[in-house]
Amino acid sequence: MLKSSGIIKVAMNKRGYKHRRTEDQFSIRGEYVRNLQYVYSKEIPAKAGLVVDLVYFAVDIVNEKLVIGLYRENADIENGVYINATRSISLQKFSEPELCQVLDQLIPSVKDKFK
Repeated sequence: MLKSSGIIKVAMNKRGYKHRRTEDQFSIRGEYVRNLQYVYSKEIPAKAGLVVDLVYFAVDIVNEKLVIGLYRENADIENGVYINATRSISLQKFSEPELCQVLDQLIPSVKDKFK
């Protein structure tokens, strides 16, 4: 697993996401909080307001999986959640190509209606 250090960081940087190190900058409340380890964020200016993508990475120890979730919302609108989805990768199969494939499936491109 030491060989794979930095794979997540590189994959997220290529997609324009930033990792926030302090809880004050970004925090998520809900079901996944107990296992939350890293959150990457990206802000997208849109006609209807600022669209925020939060991509989180957590580990399911029991099932030996890396859980990746996407939460896309417009914070300016009440109930402005556009996407709330998850995917997972077996820790035994974790690799750069596998991670990129899952991220491509999970994170849809920003449609014209947002811009």
